Parts: sequence; C-alpha cells; structure tokens
Amino acid sequence: MVRGTGQERLHRSIITATASITAAMTMTGALSACGLGGDTDSSSGPEDHVTIAAIYPKTGLYAEYGKMFQQGFDLAKDEINEKGGIKGKQLNIAYYDTQSDAKQDAAVAPKIASDKSVIAVVGDYSSPASSAASPIFQQAGLVHYGFNNSSPVFTKSGDHVWTPQIGDNTYQEVNADAVSKRAKKVSVVYLENDWGRESYRYFRQEAERRGLQIAYQSSYLPDSTDLTPILIPAKDAAPDAVVDIGYGPDGALILNTLRDKLGYKGPFFGGQETKEFLALTGANSQDTIITGSFSATGTKDNKAQAFVKSFEKRYHTVPGNFEVTSYQAIMDLAHAGEKTSPTRQGIQEALKTADDFPLYQGNGGTFRFNTRTRRADEIKPILLQVDRGKFKQIEE
Repeated sequence: MVRGTGQERLHRSIITATASITAAMTMTGALSACGLGGDTDSSSGPEDHVTIAAIYPKTGLYAEYGKMFQQGFDLAKDEINEKGGIKGKQLNIAYYDTQSDAKQDAAVAPKIASDKSVIAVVGDYSSPASSAASPIFQQAGLVHYGFNNSSPVFTKSGDHVWTPQIGDNTYQEVNADAVSKRAKKVSVVYLENDWGRESYRYFRQEAERRGLQIAYQSSYLPDSTDLTPILIPAKDAAPDAVVDIGYGPDGALILNTLRDKLGYKGPFFGGQETKEFLALTGANSQDTIITGSFSATGTKDNKAQAFVKSFEKRYHTVPGNFEVTSYQAIMDLAHAGEKTSPTRQGIQEALKTADDFPLYQGNGGTFRFNTRTRRADEIKPILLQVDRGKFKQIEE
C-alpha cells in the first residue's frame, strides 16, 4: 500500500502539531517533572539579558548529537558575552531536553513561547521533531532556527521558521555524484523514518540521472540491533559499493556487520562525522566517504580557523559538522540581533534583510537567506573521507 511520501508525512506531522497546540499548553505545569523545564545557563536579571532556547537531545537515542550541539552553543555564547553581549545585553541559553522526540517538542514549545525573554529558538536534531514545535513558535511570532533540519519542507510551517542547513536534495545530489564516480551498481539501505525515506527518494532520483544502478534496496528501523537479514542480500547483489542513508550509530552497525560478519571488502558510503562513529567502527571505517559541510583541517576561512582553535583549547578535541553548525546558529542569531535589535521582531527582520551572516561552513565567507524559502542557498556540501581514524576533506 502506498502511504505517502516523506514530505507528505512531515506535512501531516505539522498539521497534527498545530491542532495539538491547545492541548500542549495544558502540559506546561508538568514540564519540570518530565525533564523539560529548561536549564538556564546564567543568573542574569531579566533587564540585562536575552535568552535563546535550545531544544535538543541531551539524553536518549541521539544524546551524542546533543553533546556536540551544546559544546558549539556554549562556546558561541561565551564568546558573544565576552565581547559585550548583543547590543549590551548578556546572552543566556535555556536548554530543554526533548530527546529529539516530536511529542516532547510539541509539549515544551508553549512554555518556551510564553517566556518573553526568549528571542529565538534553536533545534531540534531531527526535522520531524522540530516540525512538531514550529507551529507553536510561529503562532507566538518567535523565530524557530532549525539549524540541523535538512528536510526541504521544514520551513513550510510559516514565515518565522528558518534554517541555514543544506537540504536533503542537495546533499543527495552530491552523494549520488560521488558514488557514481566510483561505482556502477550499488546496494542501498536507509533509515525507516521521514528523513530516511525522503533522502533515499532524492538519492534514487539522482542515481537514475547518472546511470547508477540500484541492485538492492531496503529500509531499517532506527532502533535496530541486528541488520544481518537485510545486509546478506545487499552483499549477495554483488554491488560495487554499499550506500547507507542514515545516522552515525546505525551506520556503524551496518559497516561492522558488512566487514566483520559478512566479509564485504568493497567501498562504503555512510555514517556521520562523529567520534562515536569512528570509535565504534575502528579500522573498518578506513576510506568511508560521507557528505558534510565542514572540515576542521581543510577550511581556509580565517574565522573558521579561529573557531577550530578556540574549540580545541576549550574541549581538547577537533570540532566537526555538528559542532560548527550549532556554534554558527548562535552566532547567526547574535549577528541578527546586532543588525536590528535583540528582540523577537528584530531577529525576524534581520533574517529577512541582512546579507552578511558569517559563514563557517564550506568555503566560509558570508551568506544571506532566500526570503522565499527561508533557507541559505549559498551553502554547499563537501566530501569527507576517513583516513586513519580521521575525517578529511577530499576534492572531486
């Protein structure tokens, strides 16, 4: 049975979230007991500070990403405050652990929207979770800055919903191009959620355009622990390469199963640029290729290099894609507040009019938003390949 595309399902989740705003409002009194009450990072008084709310997965399945996000958020916030804040107001970040779950996002959104000190919201990790909260922020005239939300339909919730994230369609165009230059026939496995189905659809379209044959395809559930049943036929299809469209932990499971259990020795495209992925896969990840947006060792942009040095000094590790995008999200909103005013109205106006947002990703420089789509069309993906336990930028 055809049950609709990923875009249609994401639209339905947005409609459902909108219909549940009133019900969610009644839950705000119980949020603290659920771990959604918000952890504010400063004791500044209400007159001398402004707040950005962060909805993110501090715990749960995607906690690894939440940790990386918070590192980027905190570094940016401290640098902004050291320079005097945003037009003299110190910046706070109020953290809300949603586990990147759509129900929790929808539940916490009214509490955030009712806090008049909040000038903007960043997060969540996944597009479906973020989209469950977007209608509530839209109704409150509060910018929702989904910096990690690559779904092309994410910003359709309303004119206060923005993202600088590269779209799934653009990522998969680059992904399919890289694969087609190295293989003629592939097996593809992808995550069974809205994002995974949507991304696979884009990959399949681009593969067909390039004459790349998909000999086998299968989806898998996010919480899978044994993917041998779908990987045996993937290997038996005798592909030139295996492509995984998923996240880091499942990419590691797939790669280790292919290498250690099934003896597959061919090219692998998949996983994510995280320390967790590299730690889980070890030597199995050598030569793995992914699409990304940032390379700490490859960037030539001066401010991006300064960010890398600051991050290494503070956290004693090299930042990757998730750390830089979260850092940039806070910097973007602070830049917007300086351009106009650190208010809800000021942030919205600056996102529509400013043409010099600082860009740390890709080749650096600056960027502006496409005001029709509320996306940053100028930011393009790069290719990263694992070499001796590290992701390094490669050129085509």
